[in-house]
Amino acid sequence: MVGMGMEKVLQSIKKAEQAAEKTLSDAQSESSRILSDARRDAADLVAKATEEAQAAIQSTLDAAKDAAMKNVKSVQKEGAKAVDSVESDASSKQDAAVALIVEKLLNQ
Repeated sequence: MVGMGMEKVLQSIKKAEQAAEKTLSDAQSESSRILSDARRDAADLVAKATEEAQAAIQSTLDAAKDAAMKNVKSVQKEGAKAVDSVESDASSKQDAAVALIVEKLLNQ
């Protein structure tokens, strides 16, 4: 009879070992899944941060370009005013020069 009791104990130990092996296997699978998910999430975060950085850089470049274009337009306006002033001044002096030449020619 003791042999029968011992067999039951051995079967219980074997079942416990099998349960422990399954638990260990499940834990290893879960660990691998968690690690894989973490790597994927990290890659997603890096990709998102890269996109956000590129968008910020592009925004800064666009703002700088807009500011530069405003400056260019301002300089063009000032240049156009200066050209108009020179042309106007030249025109008025031309009239005076023509009048002086005509006067000189008439007085000869």
